[in-house]
Amino acid sequence: MRISAARAAFWAGALVVGVVYAQEPTPATARVVEIAGLRVEGARYLDPQAILIASGLYLSQKVRVPGDELAQAVQKLWKQGLFGDVQILADSLTETKVWLTVRVEERPRLSRFTIRGVNKTQSKEISEKIGLVRGTIFTESQRLQAQRVIRNYLQSKGYYQASVATQVEPDSAPNTIRVLFVVKRGRRVKIDQITFGGLAQNSAQWAKRQLKETKEKRFYRLWKRSRFQRTEFEKDLDKLVAALRNRGYRDARVLRDSVWQVSPTRLRVHIELYEGKRYYYRNIRWEGNTLHDSMTLSRILGIKRGDLYNPSLLERRLQMDPNGNDIASLYLDDGYLFFRAEPVEHIVGEDSIDLEIRLFEGPQATVRRILIEGNDRTRDRVILREIRTLPGEKFSRSALIRSQRELLALGYFDQEKTTIVPLPEPTEGVVDMKYVMEERPSDQVFLQGGWGGRIRDAYGNPIGGGLILSAGLRFNNFSFSRISNRRAWRPLPTGDGQQLGLQIQLNGRGFQNYAINFLDPWFGGRKPNSLGFSAYYSVQRALFSDYYLSILGTSLDLGRRLRFPDDFFRAYTSVSYRYYTAKNAFSLLGDRPSAFVNILSLKQAFERSSMDAPIYPRSGSSVLLSVEATPPWSYLLRGRYEVGRDALRLLEFHKWRLDAQFYVRVAGNMVFAPRFRLGLLGRYNPQVPFSPFERFFLGGDGIQGFNIDGREIIALRGYASPFIGPANGSLAFSKFTLELRQPISLNPAATLWVHAFAEGGNAWGSLKAFNPLLLRRSFGVGVRIFLPMFGLLGVDYGYGIDDVRDPNGLPLGGSRFHFMIGQQL
Repeated sequence: MRISAARAAFWAGALVVGVVYAQEPTPATARVVEIAGLRVEGARYLDPQAILIASGLYLSQKVRVPGDELAQAVQKLWKQGLFGDVQILADSLTETKVWLTVRVEERPRLSRFTIRGVNKTQSKEISEKIGLVRGTIFTESQRLQAQRVIRNYLQSKGYYQASVATQVEPDSAPNTIRVLFVVKRGRRVKIDQITFGGLAQNSAQWAKRQLKETKEKRFYRLWKRSRFQRTEFEKDLDKLVAALRNRGYRDARVLRDSVWQVSPTRLRVHIELYEGKRYYYRNIRWEGNTLHDSMTLSRILGIKRGDLYNPSLLERRLQMDPNGNDIASLYLDDGYLFFRAEPVEHIVGEDSIDLEIRLFEGPQATVRRILIEGNDRTRDRVILREIRTLPGEKFSRSALIRSQRELLALGYFDQEKTTIVPLPEPTEGVVDMKYVMEERPSDQVFLQGGWGGRIRDAYGNPIGGGLILSAGLRFNNFSFSRISNRRAWRPLPTGDGQQLGLQIQLNGRGFQNYAINFLDPWFGGRKPNSLGFSAYYSVQRALFSDYYLSILGTSLDLGRRLRFPDDFFRAYTSVSYRYYTAKNAFSLLGDRPSAFVNILSLKQAFERSSMDAPIYPRSGSSVLLSVEATPPWSYLLRGRYEVGRDALRLLEFHKWRLDAQFYVRVAGNMVFAPRFRLGLLGRYNPQVPFSPFERFFLGGDGIQGFNIDGREIIALRGYASPFIGPANGSLAFSKFTLELRQPISLNPAATLWVHAFAEGGNAWGSLKAFNPLLLRRSFGVGVRIFLPMFGLLGVDYGYGIDDVRDPNGLPLGGSRFHFMIGQQL
């Protein structure tokens, strides 16, 4: 006789072999006996003793026959999920003793499973989702769960009619099975139409726009798919109701929804809504405010009598404004970490709401400790020097946000996973600040080849170009102080936030360039004053002439963080010296066969950067104003300075640059990024010619591959490189760029985004002709990817609108592809 879990209590006492109980047992016939014998049958792979322990039965145990003890033992074994059948049999029964056998039927274990009817990628994704583990018991609930997961996955891919069948077969190994999930996907189904009921004051088109993930099939819709996914649909319904309430319809709700198929590949969705009446704010009253008067709080809240009911706006003005213009920021920036604001609505009449806002100010909190986690390579002191929430100071939310921005600006941490967690102790009035970081690779190594194009001088003579091989290393988190520590070489000493760069470029005998640079952003370790050094040597020989140009340069750079107008400003001072040896470079030297050029210059730059992230910023700006000037040798050496002899030997100029870029979040992570750039190259003495070095070249992708005559190459997509303006370089340029960016992946291992752009620029060989509004226009699209080991890479398609031609009369505009490495165009 079998005791099932459902009837175990009723039949427990009747499972006796060799004793006749013809009548149905009753409580009156039950008696207490001792278990004198206990054994297990059917256990082929499980330990019998473990089965007995799981049942709870043991020798000399007193049990009631019939009674609950045997029924409970059956239930315990069933709960293990290891058996397909459980029976407890009485081999013998006397007045005082019973001999029992626990008979089990072991369930087979899963040896492998396969999914038929889908491709390899889908099979892999489904296998990860269903979570079946080989070697475990395969139960009925697991089968049903797996089928449900597979159906949901396929429906999310648009296969609304997908079905799943399960086939279980014995495998070659003992007590094992293999499971086959047979999938019939059917045809992919898209949403044909979405309709609404109950909308009296709002249009159906407006309602459709609120459904962010549920869209109708349209040929022009590229970014959003028209698949129906129930989970996303439920979220969209919540968004729709929230949007209605933000329009004043406080009682709005979804009454019901319907989804049905109208053809093998199309389905329709109907949403029945209740709008209700439109509500307006009437009176707003503050309770519990002792630090700030009601007038001040109402001014910050910005909601007046007669305004439409809008719970999202109210929440944002109370505590969720990303710019800090809310009530909570007023308190949190003054240390009141435990502040709370609770709005209470009172319905008045048919369409009015009195708002009572109850404030709990609480005590001020002081920062007690700074805790740092996840910095595997970067040393604590590098992080601590960027933190604005210092121990002993009052808690400040703006300081917390600024700390996160400064840490992300280092470029060492994943911007999506870096978080700051306040750990408050309300009873003590203190808070510990926990900085949770996740480091990402920041060093870069590159070995690449490129085509620098055919470079010619002002007379059309070829002076370089062709295949360029480049190799370099850039360590952005270097540690000079740990060089002597052998254990720190993994493979190089890191953790102090210093930068070390090495680069070499070769074009055979035609061109060679070697460069090294070092920067310590916190020289001395106490103040944010940077010290940098760089040196480079370049030599270029012409392919078919005696042209020769070599450059030996070095610079010393100092930087410091300013407090005025605010501490987003930085000042940089650089002293540089460049020595040129030029032979037969007639575009630079005029009629001279050779010259030795000395350039000693001082550069002063002011930068204000408030970008929220270094790789893909979504807010903030970056503005850089710089001026580089040489001494006015023609005036300082008056009487000893000869224009014909010294104009090149002691070069003099002043060079001005302005670069301003802004980032505005449009929706989600989509960013609008306008940019303006301007450059001017001037002279002190009208009797001295303009410098043939340090000029501007506009056009193309901005990648030349050669560091020739100190030229500055500015990209202008949609036009060939770099012929807009005089062939020997321009004295002035201006450029405007508008970009709309949409990220595809913000994964730190590969940050990817696409963009559309419109830009215009021009270059002039005379300062008198300079007109920043006379532009050569273009537009296009592109893609960017940031790889930690290689930097920023990208490709753009641009179309130059204006008819611009090179000195040979060939058009420079039209359709062009541009490739970029390591820079923003």
